[in-house]
Order: sequence, then structure tokens, then C-alpha cells
Amino acid sequence: MLSPLGVTLIQSAILNAFSNILAQLIDQYKHGKPLSLNVIALIQFVTYAVIIVPMNFSWQRYVEAKFPGFPSTAGWRRGRASPPSSSSVVSSSPAFFTTPTAPPPDVLPRKEKPARDAVPATGSNSGMRNFIIKFMLDQTIAGFVNIVIFIFLINLLKGANLSTIWDLICEDFWPITVARSKFRPVVSILMYTVVPVDRRVVFGSACGVIWGVYLSLYAAV
Repeated sequence: MLSPLGVTLIQSAILNAFSNILAQLIDQYKHGKPLSLNVIALIQFVTYAVIIVPMNFSWQRYVEAKFPGFPSTAGWRRGRASPPSSSSVVSSSPAFFTTPTAPPPDVLPRKEKPARDAVPATGSNSGMRNFIIKFMLDQTIAGFVNIVIFIFLINLLKGANLSTIWDLICEDFWPITVARSKFRPVVSILMYTVVPVDRRVVFGSACGVIWGVYLSLYAAV
């Protein structure tokens, strides 16, 4: 039985291989070249994916643990449908331990209403705040690091030296960043609201087949 990381690694490698093959076909058609498979370019791109996927997988788990997603509203709805029992309300009140008589009739509404109303407001605010944090991290830190690693790895696999790779990072970082910003925000919104954490890397790869084509064309397939 494969681990979640193993399944993610295989699926992402397949999706990246598909995007690279598609990029090769586009490049050959565009330049009037005979259709053929550049196996070396394919291996380089899949190798890059195999290296980067575990890093992104761990990153997504860390971010989700640090900033959990939206809480379920099932408990809040149950609370709205059926108010807390009198025993649970009274036992939480200090007056229960100091007097054998029941609390005045107006005590229960005052104690019940704030607690009931506070749960959805706090949970909703916390979920939205965490979503915004994860969204911004994906658009900034995660995006920048992934682009630098891509330029570094793909050119290292092609045999470039460190000096050349640094020049390419300085030259290509912002054009790739701008290109990424045209589609990644929509992917991030879906990824951090409806996609389970262990499926996010695969989801990103599936949504990013076109992005993979762009990166493959950058890699001069």
C-alpha cells in the first residue's frame, strides 16, 4: 500500500510527463520540425518533478497544520436547532454550587445566547484569516521559492554551471513570476477551500498542465 506521498509522487510525475510531451509537440509543430520524442528533455522534466513534489507535499501539510482550514459548521447548526440542556447550562454556572434553588428565569437566555452566537463568528473569522494567510503564502514565499528551484534544477540537470544558473535566475525569475500570477490565484482559492491537504500537490499539477507546458517550453525542449 502506497503512502499518500507515494501516490502523489506517481500522479504528479505522470501529469508532468504529459505536460512535457505536449510541450514538445507544440514546439515541434510551431517550428515545423518532424514529430519525435525528446527523451532526455522528458527525463529531465520528470526528474525535476520527482525532486520538487516531496518538498511541496511537506510544505502543504505544514501550512495546513499551522493554519487549519474552515471549521465544520455542523456543530453550530446543531446548537442552533437544539439549545443546550438545562443540566449542562446550570452545571457550568457558579450559582449551581452555592444555592440549591434554580437560577432566575432570565439567567438562561443571557448565558445561552452569547455562547451560541460566538461560536460561528469566531470559527468563521479564524477560517477566513487562515485562508488569507495560506493564499498569501502561496502567492509569495511558496511561489518565489518554487520558481527559483525550478530554474536551478532544470538548468542543473541540463549541465549548466552555477554561474550560468545564477544569471538565468536573475534573468527569468520575474517573467516566470508574472506568468504564474495569471492562473495561480484561482488554483490557490480552490486548493485551500475544497481540496484535502494530501491531494493539493496533485490538484496543482492537474490544474497546472498548461503551466507545465509553459515551463517545458522555457526549458527549451
